[in-house]
Amino acid sequence: MSVREFTKAGDNFHTQLTEMYVKDKQLQQQMREEFTQEPEDFRERMMDIEATAHGLRKTERGYFNTSSKKQATDEEMEKLLKATDDAMLRMNPKMAENNLQFKDGFIIPLHFKELSDKIEGGI
Repeated sequence: MSVREFTKAGDNFHTQLTEMYVKDKQLQQQMREEFTQEPEDFRERMMDIEATAHGLRKTERGYFNTSSKKQATDEEMEKLLKATDDAMLRMNPKMAENNLQFKDGFIIPLHFKELSDKIEGGI
């Protein structure tokens, strides 16, 4: 099999595998739950970064709005949690370790080319 044929077969397999990942709602939910919560220390860092970006500061008594100096509202906390979840899905190191990526709202395998490039020397 030539490199070109191998690459074409790999692309076809990847397309089929990606479609399976996208269609499996239970798998998507399980992965989303895992990758938005773990690793815990990474989530804490992402939450701190997102809090700062949203004008919030963490204290012993919870999150406070840095402009109003008042406790963060439920709406502000919802936005912070959603932004943190989104950041976790975009940058979670566990996803890269598992050869996964978040793309177009789904957790899917890395593209065949990216996977082959991870192998020493690629194909």
